[in-house]
Amino acid sequence: MSERRCEGGVNRRRFLEMVGVGTAMVVVGGAAGGCGGGYSMSTDPFSAGTVAEFPVGLYKLFSAQGVIVGRDASGYFAFSAVCTHEGTEIEFQSSGSACTPAASGCTQSMTGSFRCPNHGARFDGNGAVILGPATTDLQHFEVTVASGEITVKPANGVTSSTRAAAV
Repeated sequence: MSERRCEGGVNRRRFLEMVGVGTAMVVVGGAAGGCGGGYSMSTDPFSAGTVAEFPVGLYKLFSAQGVIVGRDASGYFAFSAVCTHEGTEIEFQSSGSACTPAASGCTQSMTGSFRCPNHGARFDGNGAVILGPATTDLQHFEVTVASGEITVKPANGVTSSTRAAAV
């Protein structure tokens, strides 16, 4: 039996292979360079550094973990660096400069907001949505401070008002 050719010279077998690969890419999390990004974050606890490295108002991006750690007047906190709209890592936006996902570990004093590079969703300094298309705030995680060392536990969600005090 001969294979029928579809428009453009693709035979039925090749068409089904392409559909299968495309379906697998969607199931696994999207094609590279696609709209969503499919970024996934680690749930393993990690050290964010020492309390001396975090003056009030400073935020630090931990790209490998997909987490932003910050300190405000109430203490230390951490939240997801992954946009709730389509799973792309967000960027710092402050005074016209951006701290991008590629610059893991970059720090910045917070005077602006966080922005998703895909569709422009914005989040405030506590991870709350201030501009769509995202409609869900960024998830906060447990932070502990012991002997001056800050540890983030992304597997443990907490409320957005939870802070760890320096000990």
